[in-house]
Amino acid sequence: MKQKTLNFGYKDDHSVKNLYKSTCNEVAINFIYGWPKTSINNNIFCIYGPTGSGKTHISKVWMEKSNAIFFNGISDLSFDYLSGLDRNLIFEDVSPNNNWPENLLFEFINEIKSSRLSLLITCNSDPLKLKWKTKDLISRFTSFTNIEIKLPDDFLIKKILMKQFADRQLSLDSEQIEYISKRIERSYSSIIKIVNRVDHLALQNKKAISKNIIKEAIKHL
Repeated sequence: MKQKTLNFGYKDDHSVKNLYKSTCNEVAINFIYGWPKTSINNNIFCIYGPTGSGKTHISKVWMEKSNAIFFNGISDLSFDYLSGLDRNLIFEDVSPNNNWPENLLFEFINEIKSSRLSLLITCNSDPLKLKWKTKDLISRFTSFTNIEIKLPDDFLIKKILMKQFADRQLSLDSEQIEYISKRIERSYSSIIKIVNRVDHLALQNKKAISKNIIKEAIKHL
């Protein structure tokens, strides 16, 4: 019988030093580093990319830089509350769902476009291809500065692997990282899956991470 493992969770390190720039995300990172000059002509901008691509990390770096407030939804908020805010804002994981009522989102976007504040929106895919019911909202997204984070290159895959393992207080050497990077799909979801699987197997077997554990994790992806 296999031993049960306890998951104590882990804390993501969203510090600037761990924000790695590569060809797939350099436009988004350069935009954040160059703010507010980069947003002189457009105070609403959207960074989109698949889950695990670093959107939250980038937005947290911008949050510190711009003194912004972070929101994962606005369904419980009123327009008066939102329009009364005097700080920059981040809307995380925006999509057509109950967390983001389209009428309220549209009204607030209109409000902030005419203000001196900035709004950073993140989405898991191109906001222009999401199934919005409000046509006026689609036109608003068309007017934003929309920046895509693309699939990771080899350099970023290795860096993300190192960061994800470090976030879990796991240390792998460069040879182990190289071995994993050459055997998983080039996607952010694959990176998260392999890290979680290796972590689980190491806890389950109460052993340090070895090549055998890594092989077993890859085999069961």
